[in-house]
Amino acid sequence: MLSEILTEVLGGQRDMEKVGELANRSGLERAVAATAADVVLLGLPDSDLPGDCVAVFTAHPSIRMLGVVGDGRRAFLYELRPQRSPLGEVSPDGLVAAIRAASVRPRGVAIPVPSPDVPDGSKTAHADEHDG
Repeated sequence: MLSEILTEVLGGQRDMEKVGELANRSGLERAVAATAADVVLLGLPDSDLPGDCVAVFTAHPSIRMLGVVGDGRRAFLYELRPQRSPLGEVSPDGLVAAIRAASVRPRGVAIPVPSPDVPDGSKTAHADEHDG
């Protein structure tokens, strides 16, 4: 069903082309390499990207995956996005805290971000994850 929807949706788009189709994900990495696809469209049971799809990012870090969930009314974009977060000068305890924050970032956690306009560096930025 997703294949038919994709064919119909892309049919009128001059700047887009369906470059391949797989019956299952077993050959996904090879297909991405062979087609030089920019985006992979996946039918998913929920918002979690399966591990075999995550592994494709290792070989193709610029690929984007668009997961369409359930009845096709919700979708999620998955991509690698390097982001630099300045930590400024840190104490040994601050370094340990930064390593913990980088290892596990639960939803809504506040991460201290040094600010040149605040002497004690107490300005915070909130991890903002949107999943629907």
